[in-house]
Amino acid sequence: MSDQQLFREVDEEVRQDRYQQLWKRYGTYAAVAVVLIVGATIGIVVWQDAQQKARDADSTRFLNAVVQESVQVDSALLELRALAEDGSPAYRFLAKLREARLLATQGDKAQALSVFDSIAADSDLGDTYRDLARLLAVANGLEVLSQTEVEQRIGSLNTEGNPFRATAREFLAVAALQAGERERAAELLRANQADSSVPVASRARATELLTAIGL
Repeated sequence: MSDQQLFREVDEEVRQDRYQQLWKRYGTYAAVAVVLIVGATIGIVVWQDAQQKARDADSTRFLNAVVQESVQVDSALLELRALAEDGSPAYRFLAKLREARLLATQGDKAQALSVFDSIAADSDLGDTYRDLARLLAVANGLEVLSQTEVEQRIGSLNTEGNPFRATAREFLAVAALQAGERERAAELLRANQADSSVPVASRARATELLTAIGL
C-alpha cells in the first residue's frame, strides 16, 4: 500500500506582486514536495511493518477512513483516531499524518498543528519521522504561524546532514519575508543558492525569489 491509492511606492508594489506570484508557484511546489516526502516515508514505514500480522487489518481500516473522507469527514476522523490509538506502529503514524492533513484541509489549522506536534514529540519515532512532522506542520500552517513559531518548529532542520535542510530553508525564508525580515530571508535563500548539495530546482527558486524581493 502507498499514498498514491498523499509561500514604498510603485516599485515596492511591483515587487510585492512578483513575490505573490512566486509564492503561488512555491506553494504548489511545497504541496508537491510534501506529497513526495510523505509518499516515500509511507513506503518505508509500511515496508518495515510488513511482517506484522496486524498489517492487513490496519491497512483495511486506513483505506476505509480515506474513502470516508469524501463523504463523511467526521467518521473518517474517528476511524483515523482509533487507528492512531490501537493500530500497529506504522499505521498509528500514518493515521496521525492523515488526520492532521484532513484537519488542515477542513480549515482547522490549530488542531492540525496540534496533531503534527504530537507526532514530532513522540520519542518512540525515529528522528526522520519527527522532523517530517515538523516540516508538515509548517507546510500546512504557514498562514497562521508567526516567524518565531516557524523557527521553533523547523529551525533545527537547517543543519548539515538533515535531509530536509533545503526545504526547511525555503519555509524559513518565506516566514521571514512574511514578517518583513528581508535580510534574514535573503540569508537563507543565498545559503540554498550556494549549496551544491541542494537540488537545482531549489537553487533556481532561491535565485528567483531573491530577484523578486530586490536582494
